[in-house]
Amino acid sequence: MSAHTSKTQAHITHHEAGPWQILVESNFLNVLILALAFVYLGNKFLPRIMDQRKNQISKELEDAKQARIKAEEELKTIKKKTENIASEIEQVKNDAKKTAEIIKKQIQKETEKELEQANQKIKREITSNQEETIQTIKKSASESAIKLAEEALGKIVSNYEVQKKLMEDFVRDLDKPSKN
Repeated sequence: MSAHTSKTQAHITHHEAGPWQILVESNFLNVLILALAFVYLGNKFLPRIMDQRKNQISKELEDAKQARIKAEEELKTIKKKTENIASEIEQVKNDAKKTAEIIKKQIQKETEKELEQANQKIKREITSNQEETIQTIKKSASESAIKLAEEALGKIVSNYEVQKKLMEDFVRDLDKPSKN
């Protein structure tokens, strides 16, 4: 057994794990290499990535700050507008009242002018109609007077004594000397 034992012992000794074999057979070496690679790559790229991210965050913070400032300014502007809206509404009302008053006065003036023109036209028409009526009445009166005179003369001419007297008066007037 001793030969068999020694063979087993040799076999066991041969298969005993040394430090390199432990490193090679275990994943420790792989993990260590991977960790060193991460550290190397991290030291090489991580500062640049961190700086880029830091710059990006700083830029985003600055943009947010500017947006906040702009929003605050817009809020102030809106507050001023809302504060002034009541006075602006009052101003618009006052302007509308003034405009309405001006329009009212213009309409009154135009109406008065149109009424005056209408009165003048009516007066002219009345005067024209009066003159026409007077002329018509005069014509009618003169026609009536002529008719009456013709009738009266017709009666006088038909009366012999009146004719004789008219002739004598006419002859006497002829004998008188003329005043002209």
